[in-house]
Amino acid sequence: MNRSPQPLPDITSGTLLQLGANDWSYGRDLTPGTPVAVTVAAMRDLPNCSDEWVWVLGHRPECDYPHVDRHPPCMEVRVSVAALHRRSSVS
Repeated sequence: MNRSPQPLPDITSGTLLQLGANDWSYGRDLTPGTPVAVTVAAMRDLPNCSDEWVWVLGHRPECDYPHVDRHPPCMEVRVSVAALHRRSSVS
């Protein structure tokens, strides 16, 4: 049974996401099973599972680079689309 992908919530660049341990599944240099905070720069769908996961590219909250909007994202984390929907309904 195929289901339609969930539409992504409208999460704008600059949004701080506080992700619980179960809200994400992979991120380079991140410790699995721990909470993660990321300031969103962009989101990118995953080709084979875009209905469940999306890559969030962004910056660590402590990133103090003077022009955060002009330097490459410091981190990339695979986030559950359901978690993004929960986060956007709280805001």
